[in-house]
Amino acid sequence: MSDVNVTSTSTDKNYISNIKAGKHEFIVDEPIDKGGLDTAPKPSELLGASLASCTSITLQMYMNHKEFPYKKVEVDVNFDVVTTESIKFNRHVIIEGNFDEKQQTRLLKVANSCPVHKVLEKGHEVKTTIEFV
Repeated sequence: MSDVNVTSTSTDKNYISNIKAGKHEFIVDEPIDKGGLDTAPKPSELLGASLASCTSITLQMYMNHKEFPYKKVEVDVNFDVVTTESIKFNRHVIIEGNFDEKQQTRLLKVANSCPVHKVLEKGHEVKTTIEFV
């Protein structure tokens, strides 16, 4: 059993996919130069968004639990999508607030413990089944 289930369904518009994730729905598209309509993020952008948002949320949860005052957490992720080698994700975190050295060291460890980070740093297997109807 999986705790994440996401379904993508094609539409009558080239490359636009309807995504259903739990009770949420949104679309994904490709840029015009790839044949899409550029109406929504492309799949690789969602991968970066997953890491950025998970990092931000994990840090916020920790700081709220420890009652560390902060104003804002911003996480920037960039990477090159190269399928022939391991991808290097560059993540830059900005936390607005006053933290001593011990807190700063701990917050770096917390950022590296976000669940999406843990998934991305491991080897992966994708098992595919296909059904024709």
